[in-house]
Amino acid sequence: MRTLFILLLFPSLASAAELSATVDPLVAPLTKDKPKLGLVVGVWVDGKPHTFGYGKVTTPQGEATPTGDTIFEIGSITKAFTSILLAEAVTRKEVALDDSANKHLPSDLAIQMKSDKPITLSHLATHRSGLPVQPPLIGLFARNSANPYADYTHEKLVKLMANLKPTREPEKEYEYSNLGVGLLGHALVTAAKAESFDALVKDRVCRPLKLTSTGEAMTGAMKARFARGHTKKHEPTDPWEFACLEACGGLRSNTNDLLKFAAANLGEPKTSLHGAMTASHERRFPTESDAVHVALCWHLSRRVSGETIIWHNGGTGGYHSFLAFTPSTKRAVVVLCATALDSEVDELGLKVLEAIQPK
Repeated sequence: MRTLFILLLFPSLASAAELSATVDPLVAPLTKDKPKLGLVVGVWVDGKPHTFGYGKVTTPQGEATPTGDTIFEIGSITKAFTSILLAEAVTRKEVALDDSANKHLPSDLAIQMKSDKPITLSHLATHRSGLPVQPPLIGLFARNSANPYADYTHEKLVKLMANLKPTREPEKEYEYSNLGVGLLGHALVTAAKAESFDALVKDRVCRPLKLTSTGEAMTGAMKARFARGHTKKHEPTDPWEFACLEACGGLRSNTNDLLKFAAANLGEPKTSLHGAMTASHERRFPTESDAVHVALCWHLSRRVSGETIIWHNGGTGGYHSFLAFTPSTKRAVVVLCATALDSEVDELGLKVLEAIQPK
C-alpha cells in the first residue's frame, strides 16, 4: 500500500511524445491552410521544458520550422520583466511601491497631477494611473505606421508630459496603459542609475536566470534567429523598434528563455529573484472584468477548478505572444507566433495550459 500511495502522489513524468500528442491537435485548427503561419508552443511540465514548432518562419538563415531558439518580438510580455524589476528594486530599497512616480522619474518626464493625490509606482504597475493606453496620436504621426514607436523619441515624450494630464485621479479605475508602464521603466532606470532599460533587464533578470536570448538590443546570434513578422492578413511587416518607452513592449526573446523565466516564477528552481517574483504576483486590484485581477503588471485569472492562472500576453505589428503559469500545479505555457493573431494565440495558450494540468 505504501508503494502504491507514493506512485499516486508522483505520477510518471510526461514524455515529449505524449505532450506533442496533446498539443498538436490544439494547434492544428490555427495552422490549417496557413502556410505562412509560424509559431512555437513551449510547456513546462514535471520540472522540464518541452518545445514544439509549427509552420514556417523566415529568418536571415532562410525558411524553416521555428524552434525553441527562434527569436520573436514578445510585446507586452516585456511588462512581466518590468514587474520583476520593480519588485526587485523594492527589495534593494531603491524604491517603494507607494513612492510618487515623480520622485524617481527624470524631472523632464514628470507626470502632471489630476489632483493633490500623487501617481505612485504601484499605480503605474497596476494600470490605475489615469494615463492613456499610449501617447496620443503616436501612430498618426509616425514616419512608418508599421513601426510606430521607432521615432517616438525622448524629446517627444518630454513635450507630451509637459502638457498631458491624467483623465482621472489615480486608483479610481483600471485602464491598461503602455505609456504608464513605459514611464515606470524610466523611473526604475533612474533609481538604479542604469544605462538603459535594456541594460537593467539584462543585468538584473537575464543574468541571474541565465537568459541568453532575451533583450531589446539583439546580439548578432539573436539577429540570425529572428523570425520575420506578419500582419493579421499574413503579409510581411516591419519589426517594432523603441526609441523610448521600451519597458512596455520592447523585448525580443525565444521560447527556451521564456520557459526558464516562467519556471523561475514557479520557483523551479528558486533563484535570487524568487522573493521579487512572488511579490510581483500578489493580487492587487480588479480590472474591467470581474474574472481578471491585476498584480504588478501581471494579470490573474482562475481555472474552472479554481487554481490561479498568472499570465501576460503581448502583441506588436507582426507578432503575438502568450505566457501563463499555474503556481499550485507548477505548469506553464509559452506561445510565440510570427503573425499578429491576438486572441487566437491567447486562446491556444489557455487551452494548452489546461490540457497539461495534472489529471
